[in-house]
Amino acid sequence: MGKKVVRLGLFGLGTVGRGIVELLQRKNKEKGDYEFVLEKIAVKHLDKERPTSVASRLLTTNHREILENPEIDTVVEVIGGISPAKEIILEALKKGKNVVTANKALLARIGSQLFEEAIKNNCYLGVRASNVASYRLIESLAFSPFQIEKLLGVFNATSNYILTQMEKKGQSFSSVLEKAQEIGYAEEDPSNDIDGYDTAHKLVALLSLAMGYFLPLESVFVEGIRRISYQDILFARELGYRIKLLAIVKRRDNNLEARVHPALLPIGKEMAQLEGIENGLELRDEVGVEVGIKAPGAGKYPTATAILEDLICIAKGRKLILPQQRKHLNLKKMGEIESEYYLRFNVLDRVGVLAKISGILGNHNISIASVIQKGKAEKSLNSVPIIMLTYEAEEEAVQDALKEIDALSVAKGKSLLIRVEEGIL
Repeated sequence: MGKKVVRLGLFGLGTVGRGIVELLQRKNKEKGDYEFVLEKIAVKHLDKERPTSVASRLLTTNHREILENPEIDTVVEVIGGISPAKEIILEALKKGKNVVTANKALLARIGSQLFEEAIKNNCYLGVRASNVASYRLIESLAFSPFQIEKLLGVFNATSNYILTQMEKKGQSFSSVLEKAQEIGYAEEDPSNDIDGYDTAHKLVALLSLAMGYFLPLESVFVEGIRRISYQDILFARELGYRIKLLAIVKRRDNNLEARVHPALLPIGKEMAQLEGIENGLELRDEVGVEVGIKAPGAGKYPTATAILEDLICIAKGRKLILPQQRKHLNLKKMGEIESEYYLRFNVLDRVGVLAKISGILGNHNISIASVIQKGKAEKSLNSVPIIMLTYEAEEEAVQDALKEIDALSVAKGKSLLIRVEEGIL
C-alpha cells in the first residue's frame, strides 16, 4: 500500500501561512505513511515579496481555484476575520472537503453551524489552532467523562507581554503598547487583544469542546487591561500578587461562570509565572484531577504546529473531534459572581476620607482585608491613592458601592476594580 496523500488548498500566506508551508516541507522530507501536497495558495496580492520560497504557480488570488478543484480534499484557512473566511469554510465543507482553521473569532460566533456542516458532509473540522495554549488538551477536553469544575487561562500573548514589560521595565501601559506594536507583538489596532475579545473568542471555542455546545459570545463578560497602571502592578506585588488577563470558568452544580478580565493571582502560582508572550491553561475537573499546560502564544510556529497536528489526524484517517453534548448549564450573570477584590481610589488628601469609603463598603456588606495608603500621587490635584483588598463579596454589591464612592466630592476620577483569583496549580 502506498503513502496516504493529502492534497491541500491554503488560504493565507501571512506569518502563520508561511510557518505552515515550512513545516509541511520539513514533514514531507521525513519517511512516513503519508504526504502533504500543497496544490494552491490563495493570497491577496501576487506581486508581494515573500520570504518563504513558494513556486509562483501555486499562488492565486481566485478562491474558486481551490474550492472548485476536486483533487483538493483539505482546506486550511489562516486569513482570519469573519468574511470571507466564513463563506470559504462553509463552501469547502459543503463540497466535502476537510477544513483546518485557526479562526477563533469565527468559531466563537458560528461554531455550531460549522460543526453541523462538517457532520452533515462527513468532513473533518480541525480547530486545534484556535487556541495554541491548549491544543494538546483538546481531545481530552472533548472526550473526558468528567466535567470541568474550574478553568483559568492566559490566552493572549499581546496582553501578557504588555503586563510583563510594565512590571519589568517600570513603564506605562501606553509606552509598552507602542513598543509591542513596533516589534510586531501588537497590531496597529490592538483593541481585539488588549480589550479581551481575542481571549473571549478562544474561551468560547475551547468551552464548546468541553461542554458540547457553544455559549453565545455576547453572554461572556469581557473586560480588558487598558486601565491597568504601573502603580497597580506595584501595589499588587506589595500585596503578593501579579496581574494577568484571565479567561475564567467555574462550574458549581448546574451553574456556570464564564468571564474574561484582569485578575490578581498569587505570585507563587504557576499561571502568575507566565511571562512575555507565554500562554497557559490550568483546569480542575469534578473529581479533583488538575492539569496545566503552557505554550508560546505568538509567532508562526506555535499556530502552524497545531494546524499540522490536525493535518496529521486527517492523514491518519482520524474522525472529527465531536464534542460530547452535555446538559446546558445556567450561565450566571456577572453581578451574581462572588470574588475578592482589589480596589483603587484616587481621593483628596483629607481627614475622614478613608472612614467614609470604609463606611460605604460596609453598608454594602463588603469587608476590608487590607489597606495601603501612601503619599500624594498627584500634587496638582492634592489626591492620593488608597488601595483596598476585600474579602469575598458579591459583584453587584461592589459595583453599587463604587458608584456611590465615585460620586463623593473627594473622589478624583473613577475607581478601579480588579478581581482576585487564587489559581489552581
